[in-house]
Amino acid sequence: MGKIIASVSCTLDGIFTGPQDDVNNMASWAMPGIMDSVGDNLVMFQKAGAILMGRITYEGFAGFWPFQEGEFADAMNQTPKYVATRNPEITEVHWGDYGDKISLLAGDLSQNAAKLKSKIEGDIIVPASADLVQSLLNAGLLDEINMIIHPVVLGSGKKYLDGIAAKNDLKLLGTQHYETSGSMRMRYEVGK
Repeated sequence: MGKIIASVSCTLDGIFTGPQDDVNNMASWAMPGIMDSVGDNLVMFQKAGAILMGRITYEGFAGFWPFQEGEFADAMNQTPKYVATRNPEITEVHWGDYGDKISLLAGDLSQNAAKLKSKIEGDIIVPASADLVQSLLNAGLLDEINMIIHPVVLGSGKKYLDGIAAKNDLKLLGTQHYETSGSMRMRYEVGK
């Protein structure tokens, strides 16, 4: 049975997109930590049994990763991917020349995520996808949170865990300090 693991970079104040939701601004504050952690992130995606994304993350990734080369691109392109959406207008998804590696999960998220967990051996990585992660956490389907905290406070932007319905106890599984950027990876198990 697979584990669903949220993976995100955010600021100390919990923001994962730039001020006023300017996603392009993320490069200015997150890139040092992303570069520091690229080796660990590569291993995470290489070991993944699947990648689960929300629609917005999918749209950004699908326009980039299928056209890249190298180890990280191989991990992103060759790993089976699933796109969860509530938008009834989305009826198909594409991933460049890797069409056999992506599937749409439309409809009831709880049922789809539970089926995916029982089908996939290994980790199911959810990159960014804040709304999806919040829904998974609220439904009791999220197993871990793998978060890189960057040493900056933005004060505005979209918070990663903004729509949580109830308290969730977390157990610290591990930490990794990235000295060059001052970023810190924290891995938590979500209590059930």
